[in-house]
Amino acid sequence: MESEKLPDFIDYFRRLAAANLALAGSFVHGATGRIIAGSRSKLTYPCLWLETPTLGFEEKDGTAPLGKRKCAFVVLQKVPADDYAEQDAGWAQAEAIALQVISYLLKDRKARKFSFSLNERDLEPIATLTVDNEIGWRLEFELAEYSPDVRYDATKWAPEGGQGA
Repeated sequence: MESEKLPDFIDYFRRLAAANLALAGSFVHGATGRIIAGSRSKLTYPCLWLETPTLGFEEKDGTAPLGKRKCAFVVLQKVPADDYAEQDAGWAQAEAIALQVISYLLKDRKARKFSFSLNERDLEPIATLTVDNEIGWRLEFELAEYSPDVRYDATKWAPEGGQGA
């Protein structure tokens, strides 16, 4: 995966959701408003929600910058509003899926696809206020790898004194 390229980053998590048997491909990405609108358009639960990531950089000794995607994923589960036993089961199922997502990230880290660490990370419980009555678990994380796209390419620039001079 080339995590510095947004479509590749999103597609990695889309494929992860497709490969997970419990998620069965249920995946959505974007800001909160987009997800809340999706809850009204019949998302399939459980669902993996990838929040819109940021892209930061770290530079060392003139090498290619290290690109760092900072993001969060949420595993959402729809539960009945008035059935506490079902809610408890939903919490447990969503947590188990979130732990599987983390295990997948750790597997790919071990294969050196990117840098990923669980240090100082909390798996946080969330409960939405949408019509779907969703609960779930959220993890903020960072994936990093060197960013070859942050290199000057003269073919993408007009010669000095050219356009707009």
